[in-house]
Amino acid sequence: MLKRMIHNLRGAWRFPRWRLALLVALISDALSFGVVLIPPVQWVFDAVTAVVLFAVLGFRWSLLSALAIEAVPMLELFPAWTLAVSALASMEQQKPPMEPGAVDGPIRPVQNRP
Repeated sequence: MLKRMIHNLRGAWRFPRWRLALLVALISDALSFGVVLIPPVQWVFDAVTAVVLFAVLGFRWSLLSALAIEAVPMLELFPAWTLAVSALASMEQQKPPMEPGAVDGPIRPVQNRP
């Protein structure tokens, strides 16, 4: 199971949206240490992070749980955004890339027409 999660995380890293999401999460967690003593700024910062991550990844319940963790005093020191995005990426099932000319869907027989 751990091997599959690491494989999925590596596979997700190939996609720009996952790289952007992880970069946003890392920057948010790193900068949140500077504003931890100013709660209103921290809340705005976390709200902006949540909106950006929802825009990049779509709605995910795990992102709401990370936002809830960030809202609790003293838990905002925990890198919730980075861990939530990493967990989502590791659980993501990536489709193998299609070859040029490949058909997605059932194969239908070719009918001979006179």
